[in-house]
Amino acid sequence: MKYIKSFIITFIFIFISFVNAHAFLSSDDVGSTTAQFLKLGIGAKSAGMGNAVTSVNNGTDAVYWNPANLTYINKKELSFSHAIWFEDVNYEWLSFVLPTTEYGVLGFGLQYVSYGSIDKVDNTNTSDGSFSPLDMALYLSYANSYDRLNFGLNLKYIYSKIEESASAIALDLGATYKFDNDKTSIGAALTNLGTSMKFNKESEDLPLLFKIGASHYLLDEWLVSLDLNFPKDNEFYFNFGTQYCLQIADDLSFALRAGYEGRNKDIPGFNWINLGFGLEYLDFKFDYAFVPYGDIGMTHRFSFGIKFGQQVEKVDLAEQERRSRQEKNVLIQQKQVTQEPQVVPETKEIDKTTEQVDVQSQQKMQSQTETKKVDTSVQKAVTQKQQTQQTNKNNKQAQVQKK
Repeated sequence: MKYIKSFIITFIFIFISFVNAHAFLSSDDVGSTTAQFLKLGIGAKSAGMGNAVTSVNNGTDAVYWNPANLTYINKKELSFSHAIWFEDVNYEWLSFVLPTTEYGVLGFGLQYVSYGSIDKVDNTNTSDGSFSPLDMALYLSYANSYDRLNFGLNLKYIYSKIEESASAIALDLGATYKFDNDKTSIGAALTNLGTSMKFNKESEDLPLLFKIGASHYLLDEWLVSLDLNFPKDNEFYFNFGTQYCLQIADDLSFALRAGYEGRNKDIPGFNWINLGFGLEYLDFKFDYAFVPYGDIGMTHRFSFGIKFGQQVEKVDLAEQERRSRQEKNVLIQQKQVTQEPQVVPETKEIDKTTEQVDVQSQQKMQSQTETKKVDTSVQKAVTQKQQTQQTNKNNKQAQVQKK
């Protein structure tokens, strides 16, 4: 439990520091950070819900959005996501999650953006070859739970290349809590907390973001969620999402999704709603999302996922703590049992002494009984002698009187 308290205290401390440092978030800070590809979001399911998924069980997408939600996964799971972006931009996401029985959930993610080939032009507007920019981030995730509290973290390696390249290391922290009714969850995440990236001689910060969210099942099939986002390099915005699931057959389900992402509100044109759907058959999943960016264009996202292996019955830290106490009590009892033979000889000696005392007491009582018997016999003999003497005396007196 002390580790959980330390995690929560650290999370709160970082949050307070972040709020104090960025109490007056505004659009004036746009462009003040680098590695903007980290903001693109991943996964068609999440995109279909307006990316309002900080407190939502969204499968392997949780590696990116909130690693704490990985604790909901109970089978090995592999997923791939592809986005049809603007121009020649290709955006890919690959993730793998491995749940364990006693050691929490492990995850891996790869985020990759390729911008195609771009022509280089010198000061005289003359072509001078080409270059191929790219952005990449590697995620290593860990998540565990303590009763109804889930917590997780990511360690990230971030790499960007334009003509020159730069890299950085970052950390993501996340937590979610599910209430007793199992219908309501709250969550929080702090992402891109790390070093700066240095291109040539200039260093730029990563796009730090703090977000909190809540989700609730209005019906068993109908989920709604809301996220509040506090970015370092922009003003506050919120996301909203909803999902309705239909059970078509025993092993087949269909989901409809819609959402709003407030970050895009200033883009002119149609951008106020995301739409999506998902199909799940046995251990296979397919998701699609339509995400408009106003006059810039429309984007489409596709995700594929597969679960495999045996279902893992996870033991959270609260259960491990209870088991540890039980094992400790068992060891104490066993130790007491192993110490008993050292006490037994003393007990036997006491028993022998007691037996000797009892034998002596019995002998003394027997001697007293025999003494009493002897005294009784002597008394009887004396009495009989006295009676005989008295009888003889009486007989003599009677004879004298007759004479």
